[in-house]
Amino acid sequence: MKTAFMSQHILLLNLTRLGDMLQSQPLIEDMHDSGHKISLVCLENFAPASSLMRHVEHVYILPGAKLLADTQRCWRSAAARLLALAREIGEKTRPDRVINLTPTLPARLLAKLLTPPSRNVLGFGMDPEGFGVNGSVWASFLSGASASRVNTPFNIADMFRRMGAALCSPETTRRPGVFVLEKPSLLAGAAAEELLRQVENAGKGDAAHLRGYVGFQLGASETRRQWPAEYFAELGEGLWKTAGFCPVLLGTKAEQGLADAYSARASSPFVNAVGKTGIPELAAILGRTRLLVTNDTGTMHLAAGLGVSCLAFFLASAQPWDTGPYLEDCCCLEPAISCHPCAYGSACSSGEACLRRISPRLVGDILLERLESGAWGIPSQALREQARVWITATDKHGFASLRCLSAHEVEDRSRWLEQQRTVWRQILDELDRGAGAGPSSETERPLSALSPDFRNRVAPVLARAAQMLALLTEQGRLAGQNAMAGQLFLRNCERLRQALDACPPLASLSHFWRELVQDRGGDMRETLRLTELLAGHLDRWSAAQKG
Repeated sequence: MKTAFMSQHILLLNLTRLGDMLQSQPLIEDMHDSGHKISLVCLENFAPASSLMRHVEHVYILPGAKLLADTQRCWRSAAARLLALAREIGEKTRPDRVINLTPTLPARLLAKLLTPPSRNVLGFGMDPEGFGVNGSVWASFLSGASASRVNTPFNIADMFRRMGAALCSPETTRRPGVFVLEKPSLLAGAAAEELLRQVENAGKGDAAHLRGYVGFQLGASETRRQWPAEYFAELGEGLWKTAGFCPVLLGTKAEQGLADAYSARASSPFVNAVGKTGIPELAAILGRTRLLVTNDTGTMHLAAGLGVSCLAFFLASAQPWDTGPYLEDCCCLEPAISCHPCAYGSACSSGEACLRRISPRLVGDILLERLESGAWGIPSQALREQARVWITATDKHGFASLRCLSAHEVEDRSRWLEQQRTVWRQILDELDRGAGAGPSSETERPLSALSPDFRNRVAPVLARAAQMLALLTEQGRLAGQNAMAGQLFLRNCERLRQALDACPPLASLSHFWRELVQDRGGDMRETLRLTELLAGHLDRWSAAQKG
């Protein structure tokens, strides 16, 4: 076995939301199967979920809310508390390597404090001057990809896997990701059974009519990403009256208002578990459902890890390409309107029409077919007009993918995402292979044709970017010999970024270029190697637009 893959103690930091924490499980599986031991640092409010994660030897809890409160009162006290926590974790764990999956400044600082002096942070790190640096080209891509919603073609679980690939054997990184969570405890299972017996409106339904349970996750991280509670209620009525499936309402205490809105419209039996479960009990309930109907939430990812299929709504800024369930044969619905997905934090000019675009009656039709036959049928013409219907799958490279049931794969957005999946995977994997690696020899299918209007916006910018990168390669070689060449190199680096910024479909390329220059700026030879490789890829990508 190569030294790089000898058994090491890996400390993994994931200080984000529940869904992101759970989606680090495929990376943990890769590291475990490569012979490593893994410890995890997570936020206090999601620590109960760690009991469901496999192959994690130790869990260290970061009291995020308390640290934030300390920061507001006295930043020195918060800093001292963070340093003390880092010392405690470091002394107990003594990690060989640290992988940080969270790009925030506090997470980068904590990762730096925990990393052995002779090692670099994998993922998101910090340099000696306190500036953020990225430990791999995949981390550089992830840190900028979410800036534009048409520039995030990979599931976040796959990006996490690639960020830690340097520590994993080639056999594990080439296979599809393994996302399997532990089953909840018997105690959690007993609590789930007790909750499922507490059926509301029980007198309005025939108990013999009950054929099973369907989970309803009513909330989301933002209200503008929530399918309306009254739509859930209409869907629940149809499931019970037509086929005898009882809805189980799921959510936190903060989402009790959504449960109240559902209850006010419900005339058929349902179970209200909102605010009554911790994460283990929630997992136990999901394991007793036939399917989950959900917004883009941590509950959706929890269900995926438990092997429970779902029908998920991706509204406003949510889209299934990057945050969809990491489980095959789940159904993802997006509103079929031109403004979806919108940018993070942008004001809606259409009165959040996407929330009410998809009819509960039509959702009920496709959901009932799945419950009865075990397969997602061809959606009706009416549903295809309202929604882009995607089914989760795995591509030939082991990456999570989507196949379309509603003919929306011919839209420019869909074709552009497919192009980026092909090109970015080749770019990032080649840049990661190190000096001396040639272009990928594998044969790819031709890139999907874009509309003339879209191509005319993108192709000239791609061509110009390829030319500028080739010029930068030449200027960079002279930078150490000629002061003027060095100044031109820096000036043209900025000009390239500005040209890419002016073309929204290339926003991820702009951010990636900026991250690349910042991360590798201290090593001109490495910068030039990456610049030359990137120039070749963009030249080929640009030429493909002419076909």
